[in-house]
Amino acid sequence: MIIKDLLFKIKEDLKKLFVYPEIFWGNDGKVDYDYYWEKRRSKNNDFRLSHWQKARADLVLDFLNEEGVVVDIGGGEGAMLKYFKEHKNIIGICVDDNDLVLDEAKKNNLEVLKIDLSIAANWDKIPECDFLTGFEILEHLPYPEELILKLSPRVRKGMIFSFPNTGYYVHRLRLLLGKFPLQWVTHPGEHLRFWTVADIKNWVKALRFKMKKLILYEGVPVLNQALPSLFSQGIIIYISKKDD
Repeated sequence: MIIKDLLFKIKEDLKKLFVYPEIFWGNDGKVDYDYYWEKRRSKNNDFRLSHWQKARADLVLDFLNEEGVVVDIGGGEGAMLKYFKEHKNIIGICVDDNDLVLDEAKKNNLEVLKIDLSIAANWDKIPECDFLTGFEILEHLPYPEELILKLSPRVRKGMIFSFPNTGYYVHRLRLLLGKFPLQWVTHPGEHLRFWTVADIKNWVKALRFKMKKLILYEGVPVLNQALPSLFSQGIIIYISKKDD
């Protein structure tokens, strides 16, 4: 069964060496996040956690305290916060700039805050919390370092972020074939930044934060245990200020 799962995953991955998603430029060539979320919703069964997201949520649960305040930047429809609330009874605040997903977050009984995170002047609106989370969001932002440094004094426990692993073997093979890593949904401008495992470690150190935990997850079964930097598809980090 393990060998079957491994071969199936590799087969599905290798298909991605030769394809591109549908590109939607909109009327002005910019990323249209209404369209982006419509595509995401159609793939994820009306905003329910995908297998990938649930795997990530289960790993992050171990870091959270009961009844703590969690601010999730780029939280979308709030599915992650809803899951945390069900298992740890946290107080969840979902930060996003899209009305479609924020309306869904309200249905999940979450507090919502409409903020365009790409504008630094808006960061002052983000409240204090026990944990600041951001899942697959920092790579969309032009100034993730400034954002983290600005918000860290308001975070009592720590910050938890996840990223696609640009060092995943499929992305490396695409480069060998003359193609850039494929990590976007509807527009190649969605991702502005890219990290491998080595990059993340160096990045956190350069920012003078303490790496409390680094987890690699998903990817190719078995191989992601033997060579995680190469065969794990996602990265999770739990960081805090040096003196915490």
